[in-house]
Amino acid sequence: MRVRLAAAITAMGIVLKMASASGPCVVDIEMSDVLESGAMLGASVAMDGDLLAVGAPLDTGVAWASGAVHVYRLESAEWVHDATLVVDDADWGDMLGVDVDLQGDTIIAGAWFHDAFGSNSGAAYVFTRTSEGNWSDPIKLVPPDPGAEDVFGRTVALGDGFCAVGAPLDDDQGSSSGSIHIFDQQPDGSWTHAAKLVSPQASEGHQLGLGLAADGDRIVGGSPWAFEGRGLIRLWERLGSTWTTNWFMTMESFGNPDDYFGFSVSLAGSRMAAGCYRDDTYGTDAGSVWVMEEVFDGWSFERLSPILPEAGAQFGVAVSLSNEHLLVGSRFAQVDGLDAGRVDVISNPSWEPMATLLPPVPATEAEFGWACDIQGDRAVVGALYQPEDGAIYAWSGMTTPCGCSGDLNSDGVVDVNDLLTVLKGWGGTGGMGDANDDGMTDVDDLLIVIASWGPC
Repeated sequence: MRVRLAAAITAMGIVLKMASASGPCVVDIEMSDVLESGAMLGASVAMDGDLLAVGAPLDTGVAWASGAVHVYRLESAEWVHDATLVVDDADWGDMLGVDVDLQGDTIIAGAWFHDAFGSNSGAAYVFTRTSEGNWSDPIKLVPPDPGAEDVFGRTVALGDGFCAVGAPLDDDQGSSSGSIHIFDQQPDGSWTHAAKLVSPQASEGHQLGLGLAADGDRIVGGSPWAFEGRGLIRLWERLGSTWTTNWFMTMESFGNPDDYFGFSVSLAGSRMAAGCYRDDTYGTDAGSVWVMEEVFDGWSFERLSPILPEAGAQFGVAVSLSNEHLLVGSRFAQVDGLDAGRVDVISNPSWEPMATLLPPVPATEAEFGWACDIQGDRAVVGALYQPEDGAIYAWSGMTTPCGCSGDLNSDGVVDVNDLLTVLKGWGGTGGMGDANDDGMTDVDDLLIVIASWGPC
């Protein structure tokens, strides 16, 4: 079933934070017609190039809530459904897709409640797209020291020639101290366990690996429950075949209990972001985000306040960095009087708000913004509790203007339909047909439509 949302989202789903009429444009998404009811589509999202991976952990892959990963391919400026990935050895409740990552032709997905080595010991699966465009049988990853309730696979990340898998309830340094496992990809396509990372500060309940991101030869791991929930993040770097760490940031001294700094993390070259989604500085559970920049003697850091501080919004529950842009999810932000969620687009050099992405049909506790990703010019947002099965929404134009000013119905082409829109709104001040945003529909708007006639 193909869902066309462009007109509706353009009307209410993008609120620009700047005077220019140019901004993000909606990209259509072809929804799968085999999605199970209540699948939680959008619990995790990841983009790279022309591919998009979306986790649906309560989808019925081979059994109830065994989970699935839905793959989309960008084709003619639209995301079309390409494949549904499941695993043969799944069982009910495994929740494949609780987290996903994508790099090139490789997808990794976590199944944190898989029971191969005891209840909820967990597993991760790697899928590879072949030269023919098909997806290979998955390679299953488990740690060399699996244990019941470790929830290995709660988080996953892909770097250059390796993957990282979080096991936040691993007990090596105390109950639920957490760990991160590294697997190296071999020339024949197989994966071998290379390292197990733990934090020198870790102790009972820290849950290292609940936040996880990778880029190049680096990994950042979050321990949001450290120090009574104040939180901690740590950076590792691969030097040769060895993983070393010489930098961490903790809220132990100036954070507050249950702030959960490091629950969400993103890493892009010399920049990191970490969400602190229950920070009370700007209102109870209003949230905040920290941005770290690499400098000559370490890392600088800056706290970003919510764009619209709002108690309970949880700004920072998800973060994603790309170039000079940052997406920040606020899963319970108010939209039309409902705690439906929102995503703010923030841009460097001074981290000013650029735009706000909103759900086209706000629904209470849909958690729009629980997951988000930005890669270059494109963004995608998940709303895992959007009735009835969860949902995903996509935009382009994050870094460069998209569309064209004469495309009044956002269908990618300026034609007679846009001309009729101008004529229908002629002489009015209500916005219909106002192509140049000057508050009036008149001859100037008609000339804009004629000048931009044809495909955008």
